[in-house]
Amino acid sequence: MKQKRFSACLCAAILLFPCALTLGGCATKKTVTLRVFNWEEYIDEGGEGSFIYDELHETDENGKVIEIESDIVTRDYMTRYEEDIGISFNKEGNHIIDDFETWYEKQYGVSVRVEYSTFGTNEDLYNQLKLGDKYDLVCPSEYMIMKLAAEDMIEPIGESFFDEENELNYYVNNVSPFIREKFDNGLMKIGGETHSWSEYAAGYMWGTTGLVYNPETVSEEDLERDGWSILCNRDYYKKVTTKDNVRDSYFVGLAILYREELLALDPTAPDYNAKVTEIMNRTDEESVAKVQDILLDMKKNIFGFETDTGKSDMVKGTISMNFAWGGDAVYAMDEAEKQDVSLNYFIPKESANLYFDGWAIPKDENRSEETRQAAYAFINFMAKPENAVRNMYYIGYSSVIGGDEVFEYIEYMYGAEEHEEDTVEYDVSYFFGEGAALLTYEDQLKRQLYAQFPPEEETLRCAVMDYYGENEIRINELWTKVKGETLDAWAIIVICVSVAAIALAVVFVKFGNKIDLKRKPKKGYTLIKQEELK
Repeated sequence: MKQKRFSACLCAAILLFPCALTLGGCATKKTVTLRVFNWEEYIDEGGEGSFIYDELHETDENGKVIEIESDIVTRDYMTRYEEDIGISFNKEGNHIIDDFETWYEKQYGVSVRVEYSTFGTNEDLYNQLKLGDKYDLVCPSEYMIMKLAAEDMIEPIGESFFDEENELNYYVNNVSPFIREKFDNGLMKIGGETHSWSEYAAGYMWGTTGLVYNPETVSEEDLERDGWSILCNRDYYKKVTTKDNVRDSYFVGLAILYREELLALDPTAPDYNAKVTEIMNRTDEESVAKVQDILLDMKKNIFGFETDTGKSDMVKGTISMNFAWGGDAVYAMDEAEKQDVSLNYFIPKESANLYFDGWAIPKDENRSEETRQAAYAFINFMAKPENAVRNMYYIGYSSVIGGDEVFEYIEYMYGAEEHEEDTVEYDVSYFFGEGAALLTYEDQLKRQLYAQFPPEEETLRCAVMDYYGENEIRINELWTKVKGETLDAWAIIVICVSVAAIALAVVFVKFGNKIDLKRKPKKGYTLIKQEELK
């Protein structure tokens, strides 16, 4: 009997031994947690609407979704994906975060779990950090990068990230020369010392600001003549919108205020862009006061201030013109095309904003080196040219990456055949390198290609908005006055009458049965006229 029990225990031990090894391995296997804070809808989330899905699917005449072949997502593309990521290719398109987690473990032998969350504005990001929320990687815009650095809230990027000999450092090996120059020469003050943007951030997306407009309802002569001041043009009363944030609106006000000075500059002068940038960052009291008057006048003319509804209002035809970031302009033009509506993009001649969103690492004394490495790897994974294409397609903005795959994608999207009519050569060598040009359709000189990669000479008249520092209070006070301006007299009268009527109605409903306007005084009392009391 004892021998049988011993044999049974031995068999059980043999059977459970592999499980014990597995559990032991799970217990010792380390997982790095990476907390990423990015803009809303600012990364490829896979599925319908993603680059991979849309390249391999279409809807037939019966409304059924069918698989198709792609000229760019080919069998070779799928094979390279499988070899790089380490999993089978999914024609539905994975969330790029899932791909990163799989890729990271394959490359580094360490499991990583990304806690991915989003914010709506730079100020939301800043406030969350100030409240003590902890993140390992954030994606602010250029001025917020300057502010966070000035307040000692982000750490410098390590030298290992910029090692060009490391084949996994996709960012430094593929970033556009145009972007590299901007980040290396963009300067900011930190603790009394001057540092470059590239010491504290790596680019993600970039673009310009301009006006999306419907050429059927907006005169292009008016655009050329008025520039940004067309937002105040009464011919477009309640048919235009601008951004509901102080910096973009203040920038527009400066461009209107100093239009003549800006247009008088020599575009061929070596310091042209420096002069434009100086003008477009003025925050002296006189400039602020005059811009405030301009914005108050503009407020009377526009349909409203908006943050994210402008592009949909353009598509629906609610408005004819909208101040837009380049990526939103591309989205609006793409969506309008689906409804057979053609929209254009215009960068005013006086100036426009050149913006960047970039990855930065908030300071955290408890951050491990493994987590820091995962943050660098995340930036590099997003900088792989094929992943840059995925993100560009999904969100509509332009990646800072200038690899061959990105250029091929742009040519694939906007290129024309040599035998086709109404074509023009479009030079993008400033961004992709010497000799980079594509044959495109003439209408792209005003549409998506122009919005994503404007000609080099037009980028020269675009200025980066600085962090205003101590003058930020003055600018914010301006915005408070613009957004909180007193209503017109007629509106105040209507509101007061309405409030009074509602108050009387409430009183009547509550006490109506106790009120008798014709009642006589009680017996023994005499009704006295008011004048008798004087």
